[in-house]
Amino acid sequence: MALFDQKKAPPVADVLQLREEGLTDAIIMDELSRKGYSHDQIMQALSRADTGTMPTSAPPMSAAAMLPPRPSPQESPEMGNIYERIEEITEAMIDEKWDDLISEVKKIVDWKEKIEEKQSKMSSDLEKLKEDFQVLHQGVLGKLEDYDTRMQDVGTELKAVGRVFKDVIPTFVQNVKDLSSIKDELKKKK
Repeated sequence: MALFDQKKAPPVADVLQLREEGLTDAIIMDELSRKGYSHDQIMQALSRADTGTMPTSAPPMSAAAMLPPRPSPQESPEMGNIYERIEEITEAMIDEKWDDLISEVKKIVDWKEKIEEKQSKMSSDLEKLKEDFQVLHQGVLGKLEDYDTRMQDVGTELKAVGRVFKDVIPTFVQNVKDLSSIKDELKKKK
């Protein structure tokens, strides 16, 4: 890399060319300082590029004449360095954004795992609740069947008592009548 003479005019043409390539002023300043320009020369070149004025020591030229054709990276080592720097910066930006994306995706995966865990727990709780309900249902049905059996037994016993009363009541009524008449007779004798 050759250093430029410090008495040389500010590199306005270089600034314009680098801006045309889409580089920011910070990157342009860095590149020109690598080429050997002083900070003052770079600042003057940026200022003149902003106002559109060319250095006083050079004859006025059109903007197209000021900008040499863009050399390929093989033709100019300085241009190759610019492209390498752009590539490095771009890769760094992509890596940073990629890391941010991975971080957000990890948050989503963690959230998904928590939800799946909760869903699994709820499913097992629901299954346990179904089993408990089934046991309760069987218990209630068992008690109803037991109650039904007891009621049938009571019904059978009531029928048996009814038959006994059916056979015994007429005799009982007759005996009561007989006793009543005996009582009446005894009363008369007295």
